[in-house]
Amino acid sequence: MGRPLVALSALLVAACGGPSPGPCGPCQSPAKMQNVALPWSPKLIELAAKRVDLARKRLVLLRDSFGKGKATLDEVFAAFRDFALAARDSGLAGGALRDVLKDYRDGMIALRDLTRGRMSKGEVGEDAMIRVESLVAEAEYWLEEASQGL
Repeated sequence: MGRPLVALSALLVAACGGPSPGPCGPCQSPAKMQNVALPWSPKLIELAAKRVDLARKRLVLLRDSFGKGKATLDEVFAAFRDFALAARDSGLAGGALRDVLKDYRDGMIALRDLTRGRMSKGEVGEDAMIRVESLVAEAEYWLEEASQGL
């Protein structure tokens, strides 16, 4: 029983430790291949910028409507998240992306505080508070990720 195991180990060592410049099949990491991206077409760049711009405009309008009592808190949450997702997907990087994600995080914190007040008055339940906390955590994660250049 010991010989087949030794033989199998020897075959794996020989296959992976040979003179080839890179790792073989059993040693390859699929994560390395996932980081390869094709360049964006001019049309895709244009559409990404348009998506960010429209998400920003929608957020501004919904925040104003919320201030006037014409939009719901859920609509504002969704608009903030759509804006952050559009920015992340658009290819924005560096300070521009961090600025958007900082606004998203700050907005989620402000909406969390509003939700906390509504919860203390019995207007919303614990499920709403947990949802808001998860959005704050997501916003903080995305901001930290962008700050590390990932």
